[in-house]
This record gives sequence, structure tokens and C-alpha cells, in this order.
Amino acid sequence: MTKVLVGEDDQMLSSLMVRRLQAEGYDTDASYDGDETIKKVGEWKPDVLLLDILMPGKTGYDVLDALSKTTVRANLRVVILSNLSAPEDMERAKTYGVFDFLVKANTTPAEVADKVKSLILPNAK
Repeated sequence: MTKVLVGEDDQMLSSLMVRRLQAEGYDTDASYDGDETIKKVGEWKPDVLLLDILMPGKTGYDVLDALSKTTVRANLRVVILSNLSAPEDMERAKTYGVFDFLVKANTTPAEVADKVKSLILPNAK
């Protein structure tokens, strides 16, 4: 079963994402700050990480930097899900090899689930 970690400090939004992804058949968990996200990625080893940039403690960029120094990052597909939408934010995220950058204000939970589906192999749920 595909594992998806939602790294998002807004607990209501995180809960919406988790419920939608679970309804799609994914094994889903959440983390609410950068430090917790790094820890859960290392321990739980998700296949996909939906990552906010502005989180308490370590930012999403700090998370990406920390993960880039581990072997876990090699198999992890990261999608940024943030309200930061300046071109420089998107470019900075690309330097870490993220698969996509979605703006939360313009993206529904269904669209997030579709993005996750596009990142995994067919029938890999």
C-alpha cells in the first residue's frame, strides 16, 4: 500500500487531506511541524510527502535540506503544498527535486489526491 505523509501545520486542512487520501485507499499519516515531518519520514518511510513550506520549527525548505542528506530522500516523491506562490519559491523548491508545487488556495483535496495518483504506479495502492 502506498504511504502518504501530509506535512501541514493547519490541522483542519491536514485532516481534510488525510481523509481524502484514505478514502482513495492510501495509508496516510500527518505531521504538523518541520521537526516532526523529518522524524516521521525517517521512521515511517512514506512514498509521497505533501509538504507545506511555512511550518513551525523547521520550514519545508529546512525539511527538504535535511532529507537531501539521507538515503530516504532518494525514493521519496515530494509535492510542495503551500500558499507561497512567488516564482522564486517555486524555483527554490525545484532545486530540491520536488515533483510539483501546488498552491493551497487554488487546489482542492481531490486535486491533491489526483496528483498523488499521478506519482505512483498504477494499481500500487
